[in-house]
Amino acid sequence: MPINLNPISDTAVAVQMEGICKSFGPVKALDSVSLTVEPGEIRALVGENGAGKTTLMTVLYGMLRPDRGQLRIAGREVGRDWSPKRAMSAGIGMIHQHFSLVPNHTVLENVLMPQLRWTRLRPEWARHRKTVQGLSEQYGFALPLDGQVGAISVGQQQQVEILKMLYQGASFLIMDEPTAVLTPQQTDALLALLGRLRAQGHTVVLITHKLAEAFAAADNITVLRRGKLITTVPCEHTTPQAVAGAMVERDWSGDVDLRLPERETSWRLEVKDLVVGEDHRQLEVDGVSLAIGPREIVGVAGVAGNGQTELAEALVGLRIARAGTVVLAGQDLSAWSIARRLQSGLRYIPENRHLNGMVADLTLAENLILDRSESPPFSARGVLNRRAMGRAAAETIADYDVRTPSPDVPMSHLSGGNQQRVVVARALASRPRVVIACQPTRGLDISATAYIRKRLVQCASEGAAILLFSSEIEELIQLCHRMLVMYRGRVVGELDASNFDTAIIGLMMSGQVAS
Repeated sequence: MPINLNPISDTAVAVQMEGICKSFGPVKALDSVSLTVEPGEIRALVGENGAGKTTLMTVLYGMLRPDRGQLRIAGREVGRDWSPKRAMSAGIGMIHQHFSLVPNHTVLENVLMPQLRWTRLRPEWARHRKTVQGLSEQYGFALPLDGQVGAISVGQQQQVEILKMLYQGASFLIMDEPTAVLTPQQTDALLALLGRLRAQGHTVVLITHKLAEAFAAADNITVLRRGKLITTVPCEHTTPQAVAGAMVERDWSGDVDLRLPERETSWRLEVKDLVVGEDHRQLEVDGVSLAIGPREIVGVAGVAGNGQTELAEALVGLRIARAGTVVLAGQDLSAWSIARRLQSGLRYIPENRHLNGMVADLTLAENLILDRSESPPFSARGVLNRRAMGRAAAETIADYDVRTPSPDVPMSHLSGGNQQRVVVARALASRPRVVIACQPTRGLDISATAYIRKRLVQCASEGAAILLFSSEIEELIQLCHRMLVMYRGRVVGELDASNFDTAIIGLMMSGQVAS
């Protein structure tokens, strides 16, 4: 079904962006994009990675200055001094994927800090508390104002971010991938909150790659593709398949049919009673045991901050375990270096590609061989073989649809999604024995997500054992033979594919149910 291109009714507007252009080196992130958002609507902004969604909204919020174009707020053109501070004074707030909260401060302090200085705050503490408490109740938040932010759930932390913006007077909220770290129940609560915000006159732009959530929450959907605006259409006049097709420049049939390989009976990776953490603090990993066989994909679910990152890093050697053993194909690698683990066929897709997955100033081609730069065919007698590097890079660019003008472009010039494709390609390139995959599709568009999922299944079919850490329950259900659920450093449940249930998994993730 083609997208219905009937225009949205022409009424007073909250925001007008006209002919916005923005480039980063040779990459044109925004190409004459014009966008109009009306007051009191929820607008979903969708598109593939590198389409320009977040870039467009950071221009609106004043974090980036466009190369060309005009921006009008309530009919008035903004000046060259447009900034986040001026955007907030105009009623525009942006909530990023990574929260800007201070864990050791209370909820109330986090809400008030951006606007008020401590010396002026203390004499009127009771008045500000009353205002914040009233706002919290008005929007249905159950937040402990005197509780430390680091001690509350991720869903509540997101509510603190929203409350902080509302307290500062934001009536136009930009939310960048807000459900990326939420349980299913928390996602449902957020979508219900968006409806309450709209009912009270707020305008919301929802940047998302989850079309189901866009259709559940938004009035209208805007599609960007390769830095250009393709269309804006009311949700009731189109379908997820049609929107997906507009995003990827081809027909889209929906979910990919993935046929999982039958796992073998032996174990490839065994973890026994693994402990990670310091004596004087709560353990990040508290006695975790697990086993994975060849041709098997085992998922690890959990809300961020419950030990998944520490477990993955201990397996690849980035963290030193206090106790326990890690056995790869019968060999205890607990005392091995990272390099020796890699040489033995262990591969790692890091959760944070910038910290552990790439060197931003090196080229795409150089990043692809970071873990093999001393091995044939990429080097001989300490000299890099640039021709072999170029061939490998060309194959990766084609196979993973990496959007780049050249293999010699620095990684810092690629979009986040394209950087992630390079990191995943490097991990899966050399027939690994075990893959520790952490959030491999986080932030990727639907076509790239589908492709990487197929490559993970293919890798398992070729004999690898894959431990998949993901905040996407749908991804774990689609890809995994078994699923482990972590809460506060422990495995609190294990489910077989025949028993996967989204509601039960979500409750386990919040510590309410154990199998």
